[in-house]
Amino acid sequence: MDQTNEASSSEADQQLRLITWNVERASVNRFKSQLTALQERVPDIIALQEVGVKASRRPRRLLREHGFEYTAHSHEYRLTDAGNSSGVAFASRWPFRILSPDTFTIPAQHHTLSAEFFTPFGRVEGHTVHVLPGSMDHQRKIEMFEGIYDRLAQNDRPDYRFLCGDFNSPKEESQDGDVTVWGSDERKIEAERSVIVELAEYDLADAYREVNGYGDDEYSWVAKNRGNEWPRRFDHVFASEHLNATEASYLHEYDDLSDHTPLKVVFTPKDGLRKENEAIDRSSYTASRDRSGTDSNSTIASSELTYDEDVRAVAPDANYRRGRFKAGWNKSVAGVEMDAALDRLTWENLGWRLGKLFGDTSEELQEELYEWCVKQQVE
Repeated sequence: MDQTNEASSSEADQQLRLITWNVERASVNRFKSQLTALQERVPDIIALQEVGVKASRRPRRLLREHGFEYTAHSHEYRLTDAGNSSGVAFASRWPFRILSPDTFTIPAQHHTLSAEFFTPFGRVEGHTVHVLPGSMDHQRKIEMFEGIYDRLAQNDRPDYRFLCGDFNSPKEESQDGDVTVWGSDERKIEAERSVIVELAEYDLADAYREVNGYGDDEYSWVAKNRGNEWPRRFDHVFASEHLNATEASYLHEYDDLSDHTPLKVVFTPKDGLRKENEAIDRSSYTASRDRSGTDSNSTIASSELTYDEDVRAVAPDANYRRGRFKAGWNKSVAGVEMDAALDRLTWENLGWRLGKLFGDTSEELQEELYEWCVKQQVE
């Protein structure tokens, strides 16, 4: 790893490093090479698009083998059959919970993934998407852009949020900031511009342009035909002002690993580290043990939440469950092990599992996570 390209450890502690990358339906072997490249860059969160069928059969295992402890793939949360279509994925050095796949009202919901990341800076809402090119399906591209805009054009929104991925847009950008999209009629043009340009009005500005301005010929994908080439900047990170993007660059040294270039954005959140979240540490980049037989569809992405059978009683108003949940959490903080009982999910060992993730945290966070678990069980 080129140490000159990385921040010092003290600076890095104040930063949130995000990389988004379309991995081009990589084979398992090429996917491993891509993950090795990502690991070299020490990101805190990675968002991947076009995770193909072969790799997506075991993406969480492969990600964990490369040190990304908390992982999720959209095929695990889809509401409709994705067939052989590729999906999108998140991996993080911090725990996160997946938001419902119906967060976006769009076709092909497996082309989106939404999560809430629990970071030392506070909660960060993140969305990754893959918008297919209009040459493949004009109508779907329109509906994807419209659904993304409808979901994220909010006046009441979190301070920290980002949207990233492969948007297959725009067509070109002028040196003075004019953006030209692909649409050929009013609806197509408006749908595309609503995300690429107009989400900035809702605190989701183009992080690369915010940092670097206009005027360069940067690109993340190249169209090729009969010896001619047309570079396009299709891969983006749109982020809130409070996240405070301070660096943004396309990592062309990895262009031989995919037809898309990864985009790295470094944020220095304006509110800094939050004292109440000091216990939430970045996981280390060490190879994890083989968990190929224990991957599950847990809503909170963590190996601590795998189980064979959920035996929790469904009784939303029964307060004894709250007590068992907190007792389990306290046992975890005290170092009590429960390995022998973890094949069955109970309210007590659910508290223990979350205690393993978050440690000795505030009563408020325990209560909030308990109420969220109750809501998820009832739904």
